[in-house]
Amino acid sequence: MGILYDLVKEAQCNSEYETNVIQTFEPKIKKSLYLTRMENRDDLEQELKMKVIGYVRDYKLENVPGLFDLNRK
Repeated sequence: MGILYDLVKEAQCNSEYETNVIQTFEPKIKKSLYLTRMENRDDLEQELKMKVIGYVRDYKLENVPGLFDLNRK
């Protein structure tokens, strides 16, 4: 499977791996922060990282469609 899938799977079993998921998204988060004011960037960065961790914890890996599932649709 994909790298992100494996990271999410590991992070759901062990919370220490959540930092690996955050590091994967860090370049995108940093780039997106340039669209906001300087005084809001630190707070927004923390909020975005918390959201990513929340999504990782709540994501149901068994609901990920396979190739044949996508082909049927």
